[in-house]
Amino acid sequence: MTEKQKETQAALLNKLIDQFAAADTCWFSSIRPDGRPHLAPIWHVWHEGLAYVCTPAGSVRARNVAHDPRVSLSLPDPYNVFILEGDARPAPEMEDALQPLFLDKYNWDISSDVKYDLILAITPRKIMAWGDHGEGRWHF
Repeated sequence: MTEKQKETQAALLNKLIDQFAAADTCWFSSIRPDGRPHLAPIWHVWHEGLAYVCTPAGSVRARNVAHDPRVSLSLPDPYNVFILEGDARPAPEMEDALQPLFLDKYNWDISSDVKYDLILAITPRKIMAWGDHGEGRWHF
């Protein structure tokens, strides 16, 4: 790949991540202990190269991540696809940094929400996209 192609792919990836960050919701897929998938929509923010969600500590999603950290996040548009595969981990230390992001995006104060009490950080391992906004695969 030429230097120009690398720059083009990096710019496309940044554009896709910006679109993901701005999206209202994403689908969050995790793996149950018996191997069955669990898929549900959730609010998210992007901060310093990671995706973040808040979920109840006793939720199916939280139990699944505790068993197997591998997850996928996807935007709901089947024609302009964005899929992020990665590893999720609890990130309680991020509450102060993320609180203004969730507040600005959703008018939701995660620091005072007693139900959604677990912050999960998702480290991207692979991003795939195709459709009107571009096509590519990136491995991290």
